[in-house]
Amino acid sequence: MPQEFHDFHAHYQKLRQTEPKRNVWIVKPANSSRGRGIHLIETLDELNVDETSVISRYVTNPLLINGHKFDLRIYVVVTSYEPLRVYVYKEGLARFASESYSTKFNKNNRYMHLTNYSINKKNEKFVQNEDAEQDDVGFKWSLTAFCNHLEQVGIDMDLMWSRIYDVILKTLSCGDNYVIQAMKKNWMYRLNCFEVFGFDILLDSDLKPWLVEVNLSPSLSPESPLDMTIKQNLLVDTWNLCGIKRFDRRKESLNKLKYRNKNTNF
Repeated sequence: MPQEFHDFHAHYQKLRQTEPKRNVWIVKPANSSRGRGIHLIETLDELNVDETSVISRYVTNPLLINGHKFDLRIYVVVTSYEPLRVYVYKEGLARFASESYSTKFNKNNRYMHLTNYSINKKNEKFVQNEDAEQDDVGFKWSLTAFCNHLEQVGIDMDLMWSRIYDVILKTLSCGDNYVIQAMKKNWMYRLNCFEVFGFDILLDSDLKPWLVEVNLSPSLSPESPLDMTIKQNLLVDTWNLCGIKRFDRRKESLNKLKYRNKNTNF
């Protein structure tokens, strides 16, 4: 994190001596989105120390599907922090880099290293989803299609999901104290406060999940039929889960009028 630069520097120097070929880092500017400003570095000379950034160890052995790197967008709804109540949506997205991954390192090839949809859709090789029923076509799949593919090649899905759930719960636990304090300060409680998070998870070749980032209020704009189906159902399930009802303006106005007349009689 930005305030931990000295820890990063010490770790970088240690890896430089022990694992020089794996001493690669991915840098993301703070307060940015859609992959803007993300870049890879191999030496400290490439790092702008005057810019506030989040720096992560680059995972050099990602799990590949059809030769492409990918990450998972997993939607998580938290309806309560006291007690912690977490729901993981059964559907989501697998988002692929639009160029094949290679061990021949070229840090400037963003279409090979980054899985951000906003970046890859600009590549002339990008294949867009055109039919929600064909959810394993192109560079964005449904989570269901992704899981079906892994099952077919013999991946232990129970193990994979138990590890992903572990990452999600530990991540939420890291920040629950700050959230609870903020809720108490703003007079919020569990029946009037909830959040949809977008967890971005990267799997390596050992099926170990790595947290890329957690998106607060993730984009729910549909740019493909697959997006429309998944995100629309996500919203409906979230509203039902949280008990949000359709606002009837006419009924509400009549209730206010009855209340006003009742008070006038007294």
